[in-house]
Amino acid sequence: MWRLTRTMHNPVAWKCFPANIYKRSRARRALQCFVALTCWTAWPCEAGAQQNAFQQDPVDLYGSRFLAAVIVIGLGLVLYSLIRYRGRDSGPVSWGLLLAGSCVFPMILSGFGTILVVERVKTVKLCGSCHLTMKPYVDDMMNPQSNSLAAVHYTNRYIAENQCYECHTSYGVLGTLQAKRQGLIDVYKYYTHTFQLPLQLRHPYPGGDCLKCHEGATKWIAAHEDSQQAIFAGTLTCMQCHAETSPAHNVPRPVRNP
Repeated sequence: MWRLTRTMHNPVAWKCFPANIYKRSRARRALQCFVALTCWTAWPCEAGAQQNAFQQDPVDLYGSRFLAAVIVIGLGLVLYSLIRYRGRDSGPVSWGLLLAGSCVFPMILSGFGTILVVERVKTVKLCGSCHLTMKPYVDDMMNPQSNSLAAVHYTNRYIAENQCYECHTSYGVLGTLQAKRQGLIDVYKYYTHTFQLPLQLRHPYPGGDCLKCHEGATKWIAAHEDSQQAIFAGTLTCMQCHAETSPAHNVPRPVRNP
């Protein structure tokens, strides 16, 4: 089987090439582009890896690049199968490539990607990405001059990481599920601009979210000997006392909605 193609030096003239050589050349060029794109996508960012390396989660760092490589490989396999076999059933190899690119790799992507997304939504960086609503709160939390409870906990590293999530999520699996549900509602309201400023908690801040960390600490027990029973009974909340000297956040109240 031969294929007619124009020569480089004389477009008018025609030259015969074996069809299999032509296909191999085209497949080789597609493979080279695919390999180059994969290497570019999966190459680690050294600057990001060197910053706070002792606090960097290697699963998050390399997992995101692994997922990017999976996306590229999956697309590459599908495109290669379509270009090489043109949708024809040429045997188990063609079907294997097509199924791997359209089924196996997306399953890996959805499973591992869900884990990474669930972990990344806990970060302070993601909370601060909602600039219209949350940035003033994140700025106050990171301000070493602020006397707010958020700033005291953050600047003294009472909570090692994910400070927003840790303080606004109740204990256990149920607390995590509630936080995810409320987070989805908040994202919807943010992008549809249906939120109201100034922001207000849906419910009074529960004392249990403080006690899940502080209860049982030596310093806490010494300072709350007279009030422990009232706190545990729910008749006295943490913010009833601490909000007088240290509000949760020191954020100026806006005068109108965006």
